Amino acid sequence: MDFVSNVTNNLNQIDIVNKGFLFVHQLFTQSNSGWYLSENQFGHICYTRKGYETDIFEIKLDRNKIYVTIPIKNSSFQYKTSFTDYSSASDYLEQRFYDFND
Repeated sequence: MDFVSNVTNNLNQIDIVNKGFLFVHQLFTQSNSGWYLSENQFGHICYTRKGYETDIFEIKLDRNKIYVTIPIKNSSFQYKTSFTDYSSASDYLEQRFYDFND
């Protein structure tokens, strides 16, 4: 196992701080698509893909909203939207994750 793979595997074994996104965390880290947890704070979560560090799924929380930023496939741009509840944000992230990795 090379150094980067070893570091990625170790990062994926870390528990997510914000348990509201536990399902999303499992989706990203248990797939074989190369995603890893690159930011792990209660109000800021990022997943980055090994070898494609500009592809970022990002979650930011404030008092009223959950902001989700996703990469646009085959583009250098990101799309940002917001939600008022964990369930909607998680469902959206799950669908965009599958769309992006198809």
